[in-house]
Amino acid sequence: MPAPHASQTVHALERGLSLLAAINESGPASLAVLVDATGLPKATVVRLLHTLREAGYIERAENAGYRLSPRVRDLFSSIDRESAPTQAIRRLLNDFATVVKWPAEFMVREGATMVIEVSNRDSAPISLRRFEHIRFPLLYSASGIALLAWSKPRQREEIVRSALLQEKISERDSVVRTTRREIAETLARGYAVHDYNTPIEGTRAIAVPVFSGDIAVAAMVLIYLRDALPQNQVDNVLLPRLREVSGKISLQYSGGQP
Repeated sequence: MPAPHASQTVHALERGLSLLAAINESGPASLAVLVDATGLPKATVVRLLHTLREAGYIERAENAGYRLSPRVRDLFSSIDRESAPTQAIRRLLNDFATVVKWPAEFMVREGATMVIEVSNRDSAPISLRRFEHIRFPLLYSASGIALLAWSKPRQREEIVRSALLQEKISERDSVVRTTRREIAETLARGYAVHDYNTPIEGTRAIAVPVFSGDIAVAAMVLIYLRDALPQNQVDNVLLPRLREVSGKISLQYSGGQP
């Protein structure tokens, strides 16, 4: 039997990987969403979904959509996923924990969400597991607002517009007004703030941006209990430390050494 033509084989693989990436970004996604996200013909998406499901890389979700299966994570179980820059950021966060005590996280944007890339939750002396999740809506998180506040105006508008579409937000005008107000307050204050009532009432996250050159690319987040710390301690002790770590990571992103 003759071997498949090389270009055909690569093209099929490329389509399959693009579909996996779309499922990963969208979470449980319907056929219509995946056709729209990949730009592939519906018949092609159906065929790829069948192949990936038979191979065990995706599974049906409760809402009749598709999601990645545990087997995808198993593909990376034997790989050291932390690059040298990530290891350097982890060291910075662990050192930060010994001084500040409260947990902190380094978060990056993926589509309409902010994702925890590095966390010191396990090493921070004060254990405050606010969530088991690693993804948070960009428009409703301190990290997301910090990223938006220090983004270039055109980039900011593009990110907000994309987030509104991906999150399928119906009250768009109201959300845009709220987001713009929060951005203005954040710029005036010098950092972003978001309060949560789970798992502990009064949990607060504050965030400052991380830059690559003059472009905001990520955020550093500190989590603490609002009633446990006076505001002057936050302003005079915690924030300078948080900005110091952010500055070191920004230097790393810009090609320097932390």
